[in-house]
Amino acid sequence: MRRFRIGSAFGIPIKLDLTFLLVLPLFAIVIAIQVETWTEMLNQFWAANIDPAPLTAPPVSWILGLTAALGLFAGIVLHELGHSLVAMRYGVAIDSITLWLFGGIAQLEEFPEEWQQELYVAIAGPIVSIALGVVSYGAFLSVPPSETLALEATRFLLGYLAVMNVALAAFNMLPAFPMDGGRVLRALLVRNRPYAQATKIAAEVGKVFAIFLGLAGVFVVFNPFLIALAFFIYIGAASEAQQTIMRAAFEGVVVADIMTPANRVETVDEGTSVD
Repeated sequence: MRRFRIGSAFGIPIKLDLTFLLVLPLFAIVIAIQVETWTEMLNQFWAANIDPAPLTAPPVSWILGLTAALGLFAGIVLHELGHSLVAMRYGVAIDSITLWLFGGIAQLEEFPEEWQQELYVAIAGPIVSIALGVVSYGAFLSVPPSETLALEATRFLLGYLAVMNVALAAFNMLPAFPMDGGRVLRALLVRNRPYAQATKIAAEVGKVFAIFLGLAGVFVVFNPFLIALAFFIYIGAASEAQQTIMRAAFEGVVVADIMTPANRVETVDEGTSVD
């Protein structure tokens, strides 16, 4: 779909896909509806002592939902920046970072084939997300309980972002190629296997994971988003594996290897009928 540039960071264009404009309000609504549930979780596990009553009343709940969604997607941009900056260190050009239906994606011109470089690029994003979670949790602890609505809303947002950024890192580290965990798996496989073979194995693992994710989205807890994500992972794994295998097949091949020799070229007169 069409993309709009909204800014840049470290020379990398930041873009919005039209699908993001669909998913942002959806996330905001879901978070707004679940404010009370999240408050209970924070109270139970972190002894937050947040009173959910003032936070669940409109329009406060809707403002919290939108703010939390924006904060979550800002964390995703930083996650992708983590990948991008490490890749740039290894000389890989970054076309853009795009926010879309499934979060964010850093569009690298190519992924490093050196296993150590790919490993560092892959884990950079989750490390940034964990760091954001830790910083959010530290900020959450630094804000004391209060009867002031603004402070209680701030504590809720910080607690929510702390949990979600760590959850984002954990989810991305699942071995579902082409997600971060799948790329880590490929990097480890490349140590003692050809790159194409390692990609094929990682892709097969990713496709199996996608199938289970899709089945969970249908039968365990019906969730169209999980089903769509499973489809994306499956197609992405199959596509990248195919591209890598084709690239390996043509590695070292020159034009002379595939051209018809001049003395075997057959031509026809321009006046010859097609029939």
